Amino acid sequence: SKIFRQFFTPQKYSQIMIENLNITSPKKIIDLSMGEGSLLIEAMRLWENSKYIGNDIDIDCCNNIKKEYHDKIICFNENIFEKTTIRKIIKDIGRVDLCLGNPPFQLISQNTDTVQILNKYNLNMYSKLAYIPAEVIFILQCLNILEKNGTLSIILPDGFFVNNSLKDFRQFLLNNYKMDKIIELPNKIFDKTDAKTHILVMKNIKTINNNITLKKIGSLKSIQITSKEAIERMDYSFYENITKYTKYSPLSNLDIEFLRGTPRYLMKDIDNDYIIHTTNLSKNKYFRNQLKTSDNLLSYKYKIAKAGDILLARVGTSCIGKVSIVESGYFIITDCIFIIRAKDINMRNKIYNSLCSKEGQMWIKSTSKGVSAKHITLEDIKKFPYLEGLNVI
Repeated sequence: SKIFRQFFTPQKYSQIMIENLNITSPKKIIDLSMGEGSLLIEAMRLWENSKYIGNDIDIDCCNNIKKEYHDKIICFNENIFEKTTIRKIIKDIGRVDLCLGNPPFQLISQNTDTVQILNKYNLNMYSKLAYIPAEVIFILQCLNILEKNGTLSIILPDGFFVNNSLKDFRQFLLNNYKMDKIIELPNKIFDKTDAKTHILVMKNIKTINNNITLKKIGSLKSIQITSKEAIERMDYSFYENITKYTKYSPLSNLDIEFLRGTPRYLMKDIDNDYIIHTTNLSKNKYFRNQLKTSDNLLSYKYKIAKAGDILLARVGTSCIGKVSIVESGYFIITDCIFIIRAKDINMRNKIYNSLCSKEGQMWIKSTSKGVSAKHITLEDIKKFPYLEGLNVI
């Protein structure tokens, strides 16, 4: 798993994936990164007469599947990130009507193959990057092997559904294919990774402005979002919580200023007593020092927190959402922290209480992004609902 970044799908979630497919008797089913074969094996329980094909770059996985399922699963040992792989498989077995998958969760180096795969779909904005999320190439390869109206069901990391860097890719998929549903899975379902994941179910057919169903394991309620909303993000938890706050105004409507700190490595000439990082926010609600002016910190004059400023941790799964306030003096803030500056003291106190409230903290957690290191963007925090009068944690 260290070599290929493999996180094998637990049988329970393979079953959930198969149960959420609205398909009757698919003729050919493939998993392009089969690993231990969990997805294919679960599909066999439902469709005994289908033809099964598996592929994996790990020869040990292929040999294990051949040994146990030699008469049921046709195996390929190809690199899914090479352009010719799909052509080789299609030559032998043709296109399929159901493609399953759980790709590696990693960035891969851009090369001639990945560039050609991206350019084939006019995704030139991604072919210029030095690194590309593995799931982008994997999805395109899966779509390439599908019959018209074929179904793709795939487990993907949270970043695919929420990161701004993948908005163009989400829009490409929404413009050219039909997204049926997205199922949010519990955290930490894979060994050796805390990655939050979702199941995406889509069809190889073009639709216009179709609604997408969002579901979450453990919740009976489903949510419908539009294609326009899905371009921004597609995670159930966000929409589940955000709908509670539609009657509130965003922070950006208030007369306040937003600042982000400076990278820690640039602060070599500043005493640690005058620097605030996320680890400090975890320990302190209030910050004080004896500096009467910010003259000694002028190299960072646009990143200085002063008395009355609210500090909000923006990065780190265990730190994100931590809130503190500067009571006196001046401090340099690292780039893991936002400064929220309100001129009016009553407004400042209400914003502080709102950020600290149970509802405010829930909003921050549900809006945060990222697979391992959670973060929230400046644009997101500007949309924070002004929750006046809520209870502080």
